[in-house]
Amino acid sequence: MPLFFMKLDPKAQDLDPMLVSGFFTAIQSFSKEVIERDSSMFQVDYGARLFTVISGEVTDFVIVSLGEWDDDVTPILKSLLEEFEGIWIKDLSRKEKDALKIDVEFPDFREGIVQNLSFRKLSGSWVPFLVESDGKGKIKSDSVVLSYINGLSTVDDISMNSGLGADEVVAEITRLWALGKVRFGSILSRADILASTSKIDRLLQLSSPQRAELSRRNPEVIALLPRLSMMFDGRRSVGAIIDGLAKEYKENQVMEVIDTLLETGAIVALSPEKRRLLLVQEALELAIRVAERIYTPVAARQFLNIAMNKVPATEVAGVFRMTDTSWSIDYNSRLYEHLDPRRLMNLYAEWMKLLAQYIGALDKNRILKFAEALTEIYRSYLFERYTSSDLRGFEEFTFWLEMNCLGV
Repeated sequence: MPLFFMKLDPKAQDLDPMLVSGFFTAIQSFSKEVIERDSSMFQVDYGARLFTVISGEVTDFVIVSLGEWDDDVTPILKSLLEEFEGIWIKDLSRKEKDALKIDVEFPDFREGIVQNLSFRKLSGSWVPFLVESDGKGKIKSDSVVLSYINGLSTVDDISMNSGLGADEVVAEITRLWALGKVRFGSILSRADILASTSKIDRLLQLSSPQRAELSRRNPEVIALLPRLSMMFDGRRSVGAIIDGLAKEYKENQVMEVIDTLLETGAIVALSPEKRRLLLVQEALELAIRVAERIYTPVAARQFLNIAMNKVPATEVAGVFRMTDTSWSIDYNSRLYEHLDPRRLMNLYAEWMKLLAQYIGALDKNRILKFAEALTEIYRSYLFERYTSSDLRGFEEFTFWLEMNCLGV
């Protein structure tokens, strides 16, 4: 039963606390049954995220992070777990625990977490806005920035208009974020990749109540939506969308519409897991395009059919559009909506397997020429498009490519 949930990165997409809780309860039960011993701390690395579990007397602390683990943070986390158990939930009844609002409860504890752990550095271009309160965890009346937060001013604007130092403003806005009293707009960077969700369909339907409400509140979004909707294709970045409309619209106009659609859930920025899925999907498409040049288009499709026949996951096979003379990948497939990180990482493994099987299906008479052309296009395009975190695990492909080139 989740008792507490908090993000330290406003850009991070929320995980379902109930889902995470159930998943790690199952893992612990399995380890106790098979290994016959308890572990006070263990980790599960899904490539895109690292899950670290620290067990206390009555609770488990699940920390979700990106990149490698920093051992210096372990004693801090254990201390926070002891504090949570020894102070904040010590005298709570089961009924009181059931009624906890895990996103906003224990405001003093949240402030302590921000003071002890590294909070993502706020960007000066982000726009903070206040979230309606239910009365719990009230904002202190002496908050130095409260009167400057209007949903329009950026963090930099607040620093300039308030006459306060930038560090003081960031620290106070961070505190308000920790209390769940502030959220942010304009948090996307030009490198973020956007995809539409099924909610955007309602906004495109003239008769839908969702469109009528949005038209009432933000008519400028409705005006630009038809042009934008097809650009949320699951592989295009914010920067590419802005540049594509630069002749007709200013950057701030496009960003305001994107922010609104993001807030309503009509679009999403790809999570770390979905960025890695996009990476391997594009890697496969590039491999097939190169094979069409090195071999023939007909042969390249035949190799693809051979590899596809070995794919058990419908979420992989279901995003291909294939005929006798053509093929394509649906990068904005709705098949991946609402899937948890565990399933997404399983699908990443299936895509990697498909890529390896495609390489294995190629005729060996031209494999070296193929490998040379493929590595060059990966170097010039793929590796420039993604971050080092996105590329974790992709080195497995180099092994398969080398194995198929040996002895040729």
